[in-house]
Amino acid sequence: MSPKTKLDYFQLDDIPENAVFMIHQLLSLRDAARASLLTRKWLRVWRFYPNLEFTTKALGLKRRIHKVQRRAKFVSCVNTIIRHHAGTGVKSFIIKKNLNNQKYTHYLDRWMYFAVSSGAKELTVDLRPQKFIHYRNIQYNFPSSNFATPMPTSIEHLKLLFCYLRPSPTFLGLSNLKTLELSFVRITKEDLESLLSYTFALQELKLSQCPNIDHLRIPDVPSKLNYLDIDLCWIKTLEIHVQNLVIFNYHGGFRFRIIQGEGSVFKEARFQFSCGDAIDYAITEMAPALPNLETLFLIGFSKMVIPTRDPRHRFHCLKHLQLKMIMLSKKYNNLCLVSFLDAAPFLESLIVHVDSRSLFYPGNKTDLRRLEKREPHRNLKFAKMTGFNGEQSSIELVLHILENSTNLECLILDPRKYKSEWKYSYEENLRDVHWRA
Repeated sequence: MSPKTKLDYFQLDDIPENAVFMIHQLLSLRDAARASLLTRKWLRVWRFYPNLEFTTKALGLKRRIHKVQRRAKFVSCVNTIIRHHAGTGVKSFIIKKNLNNQKYTHYLDRWMYFAVSSGAKELTVDLRPQKFIHYRNIQYNFPSSNFATPMPTSIEHLKLLFCYLRPSPTFLGLSNLKTLELSFVRITKEDLESLLSYTFALQELKLSQCPNIDHLRIPDVPSKLNYLDIDLCWIKTLEIHVQNLVIFNYHGGFRFRIIQGEGSVFKEARFQFSCGDAIDYAITEMAPALPNLETLFLIGFSKMVIPTRDPRHRFHCLKHLQLKMIMLSKKYNNLCLVSFLDAAPFLESLIVHVDSRSLFYPGNKTDLRRLEKREPHRNLKFAKMTGFNGEQSSIELVLHILENSTNLECLILDPRKYKSEWKYSYEENLRDVHWRA
């Protein structure tokens, strides 16, 4: 018999340090802190943990304790982790806690300085309260003085919620910033324009409920900007001078004007209006302001009583159109959408989402109405209607499309309602689209 060999036991210290570092990156903040108690090697790697996400859940704070004690515990945990961190190799730094109070300003400023000096690429400051507060009660002023150093900062994604932002005179900009998202941020139009003029690499800009901005001017300095999203900012005038803007999303009131500078062209837009006549605004105001628009998704209300068959302005480049309208007129209802077909002579695909909240035409289905024939829609190849329930104006709209689209290849009537918004993408080749009828 062979002599008994001693069993080799696997030990955690046998794992290479680079493998331990890769394992730490896959762990949450709480699990990585627990794993640091295993060996000295794991403790050493813990000091370089890259994804610092400080939330009540991530720190394991119980909600049963009083909110003041919970905030104090939150601050203590963040300070302890930062104090033991090596201060380098940070990829993301996220703060999500209601600390909108003057007594926490010192801690927040110190944490922001650590995030910038440690080389973080993603910085999120979310001071959202549990209950709604007026924007004038926002107290924390984001320290733009941290970006006054002559060396360029490494931050590529910046997201601020419930903060006050005013660039200091020594502000030198964010040369590497690619994404900027501001929500419930107190910032004036002058300060925002000054901020944008220093963000040379900016690609995406998202503004949500920033009430002090009534006139937005996008200068031509962020030459790489290709995505703009405005949500409930109630802007009256939007002035765009950047040339590479491709996608524009807007949600808010309809009484605003778009001014495009020389060379500024964007081809895809999504508009969601909370009031007013969306169809009338699109044809009278949007068409001349956006002459190069190719893809449009329009959501809103329409008070149009009779279809406008001879629009003053037309979308000469529009190829893909999606409409989700709540019709507030009983007379022609969905048949009024023909106005958009007449205003887009080069349309290739049309999708209409019938809303159940519309006022339906109380007519007799045996007497279907026909509109006067005009120039046929020779380019329309694909048409789809969701939420189709056999209502008379919907049938009349379908018949109009069939009778006036000489090259139509596919028509789909889907009784299912369209639920999600902003998530439909058009296919470049309509023949490659597979649908379930």
